Amino acid sequence: MRSLLVTGASGFVGGHILARAAAQFDITAVGRGGRPSTLPSHVRWAKADLTDPDTMGSIAEDWWGVIHLAAETVPSRYHSNRPLTASLAMLLNLLDRVKSGRVLVASSCLVYGAGHDVKTEDSPTLPNGKYGLTKLLVETGALAMKRSIDVRVARPFNHIGRNMLPELAIPSILRRVRAAEPDAPVQMLGLNSIRDFLDVQDIVDAYIAILEIDAPSEQIFNVCSGTGTSIGDIAKMIVEALGERHPIVFAEQANSSDDRQVLVGDPSRLIAATGWQPQISLAESIARLI
Repeated sequence: MRSLLVTGASGFVGGHILARAAAQFDITAVGRGGRPSTLPSHVRWAKADLTDPDTMGSIAEDWWGVIHLAAETVPSRYHSNRPLTASLAMLLNLLDRVKSGRVLVASSCLVYGAGHDVKTEDSPTLPNGKYGLTKLLVETGALAMKRSIDVRVARPFNHIGRNMLPELAIPSILRRVRAAEPDAPVQMLGLNSIRDFLDVQDIVDAYIAILEIDAPSEQIFNVCSGTGTSIGDIAKMIVEALGERHPIVFAEQANSSDDRQVLVGDPSRLIAATGWQPQISLAESIARLI
């Protein structure tokens, strides 16, 4: 089977990759500590701290593919430069270690500048905050390190799915709705912004599809649906799915410096290169999450 290295495998997206790719790849996950008890039995474990190159001897140098996810993934936690410098160190140490293979680097839609236009891969990159800046620096560094490594960059838009971090918007909405008194308003702290949501399983399928392109003519791919949905509409769908009645009230104050009013992407390049299409509707994703 094709060998696949996954960094950040214990995270939200990483866990879905381990489950989704099991039948297609011989998977190795990498992490700082001992083998997690929750790691599926079919997954090999390599103990290494990606911020410390002296610990990376357990990671093989040659792979069919690598999916690099390891990073701090909550924008509101980027209060200092520490997550930025750690992300760059992990990327550079990983690419120094890996000598051959296809490497998919997970970036973010937050590398794009503000504006209500639908974002293509050629749209200007001008991050609002340190999370988007970190992702832009990571993808720029990855693409600059050509050598024998075939680098591809995925720019995913908003995820939705099981096991999301509780600080993120959708789990926060679900938690607030469940905690609200009958018919009482649900107070949201952020903006009633418009986002492009995809089920995490569709995102994982897109990552694998990008890796499987032979000699791609492009290196950067939006992973998105092309459809914008407001946070308020998501909240209403959750309220209705739970069979409750609550007005949704927004503080209209950004949760982080990376937040903005509208962020919707164009998936045309990904679809043309791979034939990938989203398979899971937003309503189904919310039902699964609940």
